[in-house]
Amino acid sequence: MRSLIFLLEHELKPYIELGLKPKRLYRDVQNAIIEERHNIYHIEVPAYRKVISAMMRHFHNRYRRSELNTWRMELWFHEDQWGKKGAAERYFERFEVIYETVKQYADHLEVGGCGLRIGFSDIESQTLPFLRQWSEQNCPPDFISVLYYPYERGEVNQDRYSRRSSDNEGMMHKVAVMREIMGKAGMSRTKLYITEWNLTVSDRNYINDTCFKGAYIVKNIIDNYGQLDLLAYFFGSDRVSEYFDSRGLLHGGSGLISKDGILKPAGYAFRFLSWLYNYFVVKGKNFIVTTDGHDSYAIVCHNQKALNYNYYLTREDEIPKDSIWKYFEDQESLHLNLQLKDVKNGKYQVKTYQINEKIGSPIHFWAEMGFETELSRKDIAYLQRVCGPRLTIRTEQASEHTLPIVCNMKANEFCFIRVRKLS
Repeated sequence: MRSLIFLLEHELKPYIELGLKPKRLYRDVQNAIIEERHNIYHIEVPAYRKVISAMMRHFHNRYRRSELNTWRMELWFHEDQWGKKGAAERYFERFEVIYETVKQYADHLEVGGCGLRIGFSDIESQTLPFLRQWSEQNCPPDFISVLYYPYERGEVNQDRYSRRSSDNEGMMHKVAVMREIMGKAGMSRTKLYITEWNLTVSDRNYINDTCFKGAYIVKNIIDNYGQLDLLAYFFGSDRVSEYFDSRGLLHGGSGLISKDGILKPAGYAFRFLSWLYNYFVVKGKNFIVTTDGHDSYAIVCHNQKALNYNYYLTREDEIPKDSIWKYFEDQESLHLNLQLKDVKNGKYQVKTYQINEKIGSPIHFWAEMGFETELSRKDIAYLQRVCGPRLTIRTEQASEHTLPIVCNMKANEFCFIRVRKLS
């Protein structure tokens, strides 16, 4: 309940998972530090209905129906149940209980599921029959939720995290496949949500602490813009992955914020994206342009580099924090030259915020401290101050209703550019 109060006080909308996903903490794809699994299928349906009814009655009494209608709920289909006889039918039965009960109290509250993994190459053989069967039930979902981590099955089908995918556009390709499968299953109009997404399941991978991770996030959100109805990164803070071996400033956690409250490049990627305006103009391989409709523009761009064979041949928890550079295909800079068309002639102010390996990167400044693990409060405060973007401001002239915007980016750099017409 405290979590809900916190979310609502900060004007955030709850997204409630009712499927009891496992608590997990991974060193690499094969080795879990912590893994706790739960199972709801031992609960009889009448008792389950009473629990859901009591929950919704409490929510309805405490919050207005109009508020509840802005929430979302989903039921996860436990991975251990795939392929078992009667598992899909048991899932549909419990989903129907949730759907019918929730709609009694908030008819516009979205209810969906079921946390399908779309990273695996054999996704269609398992997913298509399941979705076809689901679409024929009395209560089909309001949305389909999927999980994306770029891993592929090995030769043994049960080995779910056998190897990392080297496809740099993997998410875009898998989303296209999922859309095709939903169309074949009669769910072409159903919303598609990615409710868990990350480059890695490892919480001891120093790639997570680099500028590459920020550029990777920017790239994938631009690539999939317009193809998804929701895209959720997993997870927020490195505090979730703290353990006895996480004594240093950074420990390769997947969070956007370090355990000491320092916003990592991944966090700045989302901050830059949140500064975009409401109206989409155009996007390209390395950029997206938006406008407020009043002579101001917001641009996010990146120079993300693909990971090379060194990365895929090294265990994720063994990547050294002092030589990340050797895990990328190249270190070439990118000269981005944009031409904004149909703008008013005159002077424009151009503000550029940039993050790269030497600007705003906590792992860079930690390296300058010799990767010291015993940092004082003053040391942390210093790092919190310096781990931010560099801001430059210049003036550009638009003529013939065209405004040139130039951005030079180093390897794995990403930038936010705000353009405003001067009166």
